Amino acid sequence: MAKEKNGPIALQDLLGLPEGRRRWGELLLGLGPGEENRFRRLALTLCKVQARHVTPLERLLRAQGGDPRDWREIPPLPQELFKRASLFAHEPRTPQRVFETSGTTARERGRHSLLEVDLYRVVSTEGARRAGVPWEAVELHFLVASPEEAPRSSLSAMFGFWAEANPRPSHFWIRQGLLDETGLRAALARAVRENRPVGLCGTAFAFVPLLDCERGAPLPLPRGSFLLETGGFKGRTREISKRDFYHALETTFGIPTSQIWSEYGMTELSSQAYAQGVEGTHRTPPWTRVRVLDPLTGLESPIGARGLAAWIDLANIDSVLGIQTQDEAIATGDGFRLLGRSRAAPLRGCSLTVEDLRSQ
Repeated sequence: MAKEKNGPIALQDLLGLPEGRRRWGELLLGLGPGEENRFRRLALTLCKVQARHVTPLERLLRAQGGDPRDWREIPPLPQELFKRASLFAHEPRTPQRVFETSGTTARERGRHSLLEVDLYRVVSTEGARRAGVPWEAVELHFLVASPEEAPRSSLSAMFGFWAEANPRPSHFWIRQGLLDETGLRAALARAVRENRPVGLCGTAFAFVPLLDCERGAPLPLPRGSFLLETGGFKGRTREISKRDFYHALETTFGIPTSQIWSEYGMTELSSQAYAQGVEGTHRTPPWTRVRVLDPLTGLESPIGARGLAAWIDLANIDSVLGIQTQDEAIATGDGFRLLGRSRAAPLRGCSLTVEDLRSQ
């Protein structure tokens, strides 16, 4: 691996030592939009390193015919594999943090093991900053549990990083699994009286009680406030369209839809994509790429066509950088439009199944 101007990065430094992780983070933050050659070099190096330690990735590369020559040739591993196999790139060391996906039983939960949360902290704050989310300029209110109460939630961890970096007060309003609606409404009412702009951030489903007219009157927030939703209707008994949802948010909080943000991330990733408004395009930071793949062929879909989102995330140094999701999207010229979870069959294009990749 070339360290750009400072010589090679040793394998153990890149993956396991604080100085190597810090330097890798600097390389990622130093990437600018459109720097394809530098992104390609970093992606191919990380892929080669991870393949030595993550057996499913090594098997997928072997089935593909060998080492890729471009980042687009890096095969993404199915997201489902995080539920079935260990994808930790530092065995036999112990991860500092293990994030888990939601699920009805422990066996159904995907697990993402991080040696340290240092890089996740850096990219989850800097990624939102570069996207333009004004999280540092307002008082923050989170419709999720705190990192202390939910130590296995990657979303709680990310919002915790925002809270730590923001000089203004921050509040987490889900406690013991329940939204403290009374406390939240009182806090927002105080902010309105004192004309203090706020950021209200949480899963889409967590906003629903606040939109029920029978349980509380509309509460127009001060100018400069913003809302951020992270999706989250999947598996719920109540679900509304995104257009109706955003209209309800606009009506309840007096926030124009242009100031309603959508965050797209997942437990298995370290980076996030952001969009604004109902029809907003999700864009990623320079250290990630998202391709929209045809589920029948595994080939990249043309602009305007539907497919499944596949990520290359250079911040995912503790597991695998390439992840194939079951999220349907439409490719655009400068990002993608997220449509939601696909109900179709998993992506084709490789003869190896999830069971093949996880078997020893």
